[in-house]
Amino acid sequence: MAELAGKRAEGCWERMLEPTGQGVSEPGVSRPSGCDHDPGVSDHDLGVSERDEGRVRRPAGKRPGWGRYPGSAGVLMVLVAAALGTAVTVATHHDPGEALGIFVLAGTLAAATSVRARSVYAIIPVPALAYTMGAGIAGLVHDRAADTTRTALVLSAVQWIAAGFLTMTAATAVAVLIALARWLISRTAR
Repeated sequence: MAELAGKRAEGCWERMLEPTGQGVSEPGVSRPSGCDHDPGVSDHDLGVSERDEGRVRRPAGKRPGWGRYPGSAGVLMVLVAAALGTAVTVATHHDPGEALGIFVLAGTLAAATSVRARSVYAIIPVPALAYTMGAGIAGLVHDRAADTTRTALVLSAVQWIAAGFLTMTAATAVAVLIALARWLISRTAR
């Protein structure tokens, strides 16, 4: 890939250094559109599908790699992890707590490392919200007796959510620390 890019640059410089009247080195004459690369090297050879205002976009059909996903993909990862944790909690006939918390924590860790460094901030509030939703659903399924009165339902929901307070705090702290670390790393890389 680097060799092809080098060929591109060499071809352009060779045409620019041609004697006056034969190339683009004349004053007032702009470079032709093909001068930005060697005619023998196509955009397809370089893996480029489009050009937009001088920026090269990734080829069509290729997906971003780990650490380059958009923030919405990270949010979705945490929500899917919470849904899986809720399903495990319901399947094992336990109150919301440990299983749901482990899934949310693992989902947060995966999400915070998989998204772009500038998008990690979007994940910070998601673990607490995902755990709260998952605990509410798992608790409602597990404790059928709680839906007799609204007061009993509210008290049970508070207990389900409180059972995961440390887990929600830990998951949020993980997201904040990873966001901070990735921001510092990207800042020093510049």
